[in-house]
Amino acid sequence: MSRPADLTSQQEVEEWFEIEEEAEELPSAVSRDPAEKYAASQLRVVRETKDYQLDYLRVALQPGQGMIDTSPKYQRRLRWNNKKKSLLIESFLLNIPVPPIYLFEHDYNAYEVIDGRQRLEALRTFLSNEMALTGLEYWPELNGKRFTTLPNVLQKGLVRRSLPAVVLLAETSKPTADEIDVRQVLFDRLNTGGVKLNPQELRNALYNGPLNSLLIRLARTEAFTQAWGIPGPTANEESDPPEDLLRNPLYSTLADAELVLRFFALRDAIMNGHKGSLRRILDQYMSNNSQISSDGSDDLSLLFTSTLERLSTIFEGRPFILSTGKRSRPLYDALMVALSLHPDIDVEADSQGVRQRLADSLRDERSYDILVGRGNTIQAVRDRVALATQILGGSI
Repeated sequence: MSRPADLTSQQEVEEWFEIEEEAEELPSAVSRDPAEKYAASQLRVVRETKDYQLDYLRVALQPGQGMIDTSPKYQRRLRWNNKKKSLLIESFLLNIPVPPIYLFEHDYNAYEVIDGRQRLEALRTFLSNEMALTGLEYWPELNGKRFTTLPNVLQKGLVRRSLPAVVLLAETSKPTADEIDVRQVLFDRLNTGGVKLNPQELRNALYNGPLNSLLIRLARTEAFTQAWGIPGPTANEESDPPEDLLRNPLYSTLADAELVLRFFALRDAIMNGHKGSLRRILDQYMSNNSQISSDGSDDLSLLFTSTLERLSTIFEGRPFILSTGKRSRPLYDALMVALSLHPDIDVEADSQGVRQRLADSLRDERSYDILVGRGNTIQAVRDRVALATQILGGSI
């Protein structure tokens, strides 16, 4: 059976995160002496400015050099396509000032990128001859050219251009549990161009560890990418993602990783009676489980993949899809959590009945509103899971 033509749009994904933030409850104020709080919260940072010639960056950005790490774990995914990379190269050719990057010196002459990863990756791919220029506005005659096929005078001129950088050095680069990680705070606050981190990108920055790696890994499995219409994994995609993957809004915003997180966090909340906004529940699960053990990670991986594969089987490769052809995040939450909580339901033996009961529920106005409505509270999720359990053939 062919897959639906529509893809979850950028606007829909942005609305997902907006709804999540609208439901956020402000934390209760904790009484603390202001002077004590001020003294404890100061970020002790030494700052210096530099100008890096592109000739230096051409070497420093090569894999294995150990000079500039462009992908520390708190960074968001690569988003720039070849046209945007090309326009940056054109800016250097035109000698137009480029905003500074921010680096953190974690060891002598060894840096990690806090802000500016997209620009550095654009420079790396072009200067290493991995990318051809495209979509240039003022140098269209250079479209299709790689660095080594540029006229010699342009090659020499380009590598003499420089990129400004602000280099930061914290007095303590490895904070204790009670201290603030300077790199992560700066990354959150220094989003060049005012591009605010969405909730999952912020979790990716604040709670990097085995759980975060698991979410990203599961989001790139075949069953998940097929279920959500995301291009499948390719070789070297972390450093050189293909254009169709960059265009996918679920991948580019880490919404795919949040979908995986929702399964674990909502299931845990229902099992343990947690309350609060969904934003808080997702944040708390990440915080509490960020350093999950290897065995725990394996258990979660098996639970997620087995549940998803069972649903993919009974829905003939098209789970979580409404009659309109659109994929539904609330329906995903409901079916995934319900089946994982009741794994003994023999849905495979009654697949036709499951599909029919779901279709009937989606035609009923009240059931439809429970399953896929905009209700964004943990109680709404509990109601969805209860109804999904009945659809799957279980009792509540």
